[in-house]
Amino acid sequence: MLIVGVVLLVGLGSAAAALWVASGQRRADNVAGFARAPVGCDTTLDFEASGTFVLYIETRGRFEQLAGECDAELTYDRDAADVPVLDLTLVGPSGVEIELAESGDISYDVDGFVGSATRTVEIDTPGDHVLTVDAPDGDAFALAVGRSPDDGVTLLRWGTVAAAIGALVFGGLFLVLGSRRSPAASVPTEPWNPDGQGWPASPPGFPVPPPTTGAIGPPQVAPANVDVPSPWAPPTSSPR
Repeated sequence: MLIVGVVLLVGLGSAAAALWVASGQRRADNVAGFARAPVGCDTTLDFEASGTFVLYIETRGRFEQLAGECDAELTYDRDAADVPVLDLTLVGPSGVEIELAESGDISYDVDGFVGSATRTVEIDTPGDHVLTVDAPDGDAFALAVGRSPDDGVTLLRWGTVAAAIGALVFGGLFLVLGSRRSPAASVPTEPWNPDGQGWPASPPGFPVPPPTTGAIGPPQVAPANVDVPSPWAPPTSSPR
């Protein structure tokens, strides 16, 4: 049980640590996977699924590469408090402009990317959409498009909590059970035997009686000058 307790404690504890690290990495991967549109360009975004997407003003970050004739810097770093006034236009596959809605308070600062939500959009038809970003002059920035940076992170963190609790409960339980000593087996008491030859003639503490001679009374003395016939003498008869 001690071995099982140690294995559970170490194994589940390691799993909890790994899930916690994975949750942080998942957030970084979500942000790195956002689509990005530079300022002053028309950017084609290929939405592979429908649903609600968030548009973020990203004041710090980088582009992997720029396609087409867009002339923008690959890296940008702008004061996060200096939020620009944007003119955004998103046109769907049918050529109709899609309405943009106000967003909630969502932000991120992970792996060199800093952004805050500015709009949300409901995509009904997957496919190519064209996003145009216009803004007044100022330091460079980008518009990032994606879902919540915390997608899947909450599930991993709940897994972290579950693994940690399991390590403490189950590992600790087996450690406690394994550390308990089994009750000692009772040893039967042997009878008192000082010389190993059976019970004594008298209980302990009493004097040992003297040896017996076989006599049952005082000795009988024969009178003098009396012939005592021997029990082995042959019988005699008197003469007539």
